[in-house]
Amino acid sequence: MQVKSFFCVNGLDSGQRFATISGLIYFTLLLAVVIFSPSLALYFVGLLLTPVLAFTSLRRLRDCAKPPQLALLTLVPFWLALITLVHVHSMMLLLTLLVIAGLAIGYLAVLPAASRVDYVQGYAGPVDMSSSKGSGRMANFRVRVEPTLGGEEVAESMAINSTDETYPRAEEQQAPEAAREYQQHSRRGKKQAALNMAQLQSLLLTNKKIVFIAAGSVVGVMLMVSLLSLIPASEADIETASDSDSKVVNETLELVPVNRISTSMPDGFSLALEDDVLIMRWLGETGSPVNLWSLATAKGDKTCSLMRFNNGTEYRPLMVDLLADTGTEARFSPLDTEAIIVDMARRGNVSLCGYNFSLKGSQAALGKVAAFRTYL
Repeated sequence: MQVKSFFCVNGLDSGQRFATISGLIYFTLLLAVVIFSPSLALYFVGLLLTPVLAFTSLRRLRDCAKPPQLALLTLVPFWLALITLVHVHSMMLLLTLLVIAGLAIGYLAVLPAASRVDYVQGYAGPVDMSSSKGSGRMANFRVRVEPTLGGEEVAESMAINSTDETYPRAEEQQAPEAAREYQQHSRRGKKQAALNMAQLQSLLLTNKKIVFIAAGSVVGVMLMVSLLSLIPASEADIETASDSDSKVVNETLELVPVNRISTSMPDGFSLALEDDVLIMRWLGETGSPVNLWSLATAKGDKTCSLMRFNNGTEYRPLMVDLLADTGTEARFSPLDTEAIIVDMARRGNVSLCGYNFSLKGSQAALGKVAAFRTYL
């Protein structure tokens, strides 16, 4: 199959060739996701694949005498799927678009040809495909007729390979027979494939209304589920979830006794250790107990989402809560405990939730408590 035939505008494509090329295009796109990850580089891959998809769609539409505008049935889902991969990252929406693309490709593939055409590998058009006709086992056979004595001529077929190696006479006699069997087998295979396609086309066209209703129902349900999954939760739901998280944490702390070791820092805040969990605590806020920030939901007061030291080092708290005693507590991952304590001892200041705390004298304060001293 010549590459030039993929970019031919004036030719014809059979339904099987169109479906194969379209399927390979989507396979290449998904393979590019594995290689490049969902990034802007996928747009470059999409720009390379779009002409191939457009040309095979136009050739298929010309083959079944349909308007070229129907090529949008394959191009629009392709680019929507590409945009979803790069920006939306919704697996349900991507699956819905792939189903829509598959239905569109299947619809164009089963449309009957407008006229009888002799395809070469599913293609008919100005691109010369004759060089591929002789490929395979048939390329190694040539027929030679030699005269014999006595005025009688006998047709003798000999199999001669590309290096002109002489074969035994038994193989010379068997070569034409093998070639004929190969040709007959190939013709039977092509006729059976054409018959299967014709039967499928007849079945779908006979039950066209049922097929369209079923396909439309499946796509409609999937599209509705996809759109619902993209709608963000309301602020009330977010606040309710945050309050629930805070209540669960507080109830857990009340039920499970934990040994807390704390030390007061010079600028009015304190650090505490509960096993390996580091807690930063300060006073100053008023109001009902509430969850200010939760890493699990990434919702809440954005100023509490990062602890930042004066050298630019940042750490994310797992949760920041305003407690009933007007104290604010920020909990950090045990993986960051050692690094945070070292930065508390060595840096000049730290900011969290809009507060800027001086760390002057913090190393001495940490050194007084053995539990903190082990991290320094």
